[in-house]
Amino acid sequence: MKILRILCSALLPLLLWQAARAQPQLEDVVYLKNGSIIRGSLKSAATENPLRIELLGGSLFVFQQSEIDSIKKENVLKRNQKALSKNYFRKDRGYRHITEFGFIYGTDLKPVQTPYYNGYQRDDFGVSIHTINGYQVWPYLYVGAGLGIDRFVNYQQTFSPFYMRLASEFLKKRATPYVFADLGYSHLWKQKSDEWVTYQNKGGLYVAVGGGVRIYTQSRASVLLSASYRRNASSTRWWYTQSTDYVYFIQRSYQRLSINVGVTF
Repeated sequence: MKILRILCSALLPLLLWQAARAQPQLEDVVYLKNGSIIRGSLKSAATENPLRIELLGGSLFVFQQSEIDSIKKENVLKRNQKALSKNYFRKDRGYRHITEFGFIYGTDLKPVQTPYYNGYQRDDFGVSIHTINGYQVWPYLYVGAGLGIDRFVNYQQTFSPFYMRLASEFLKKRATPYVFADLGYSHLWKQKSDEWVTYQNKGGLYVAVGGGVRIYTQSRASVLLSASYRRNASSTRWWYTQSTDYVYFIQRSYQRLSINVGVTF
């Protein structure tokens, strides 16, 4: 069912385009002095009195020249595209929920001089899922609280950041640029100790800034596409379980690029 919905969403613009192409490229438009607009096909000369115009469904309208302000020929395809661009749901105030999925990547700019307990590392990949709940204060300001899970694959560490988010959009259009900033604390999940090694983990400051585009749809849900900089801090103490003569201490600052896809409603 999900695959079917995705295919329908992908094919909808193509179907609308094909439907628009099947119609006449130009249509007659009669603008009346009372503000009404009649679209169809003229069945008499534009200067003839009375003027007759046939609508798409076959209805025939007759007007006196004294009722007419102007007569134009307009492009049907452009009109349909303009109507489609304006037909979307937008709420400028009220509760708003966001769910984001992210792909995380980072690399050390300098060679690593100190070995970590799980080996030397340079490139790092990860995945994340975040959920934010908040309030659209006004059209250009959103305030919310977020909670997520960031999994760093190479370093084998998992964070749960919780933070405050401020976000702002720039345009009142179907697709609008937006920016956001997150600030909070990132809890580091405890690494499992065993009979050989004992670990003590601690999280730290969490910061994220980014931007992207929000795409409104005809439903209450809209799509978010963004890129962001994220910083997670951690510290780890570990020692061999059978001996506490040597305790190792490691501090890390994960500075990563994240590519995010989200939905908000």
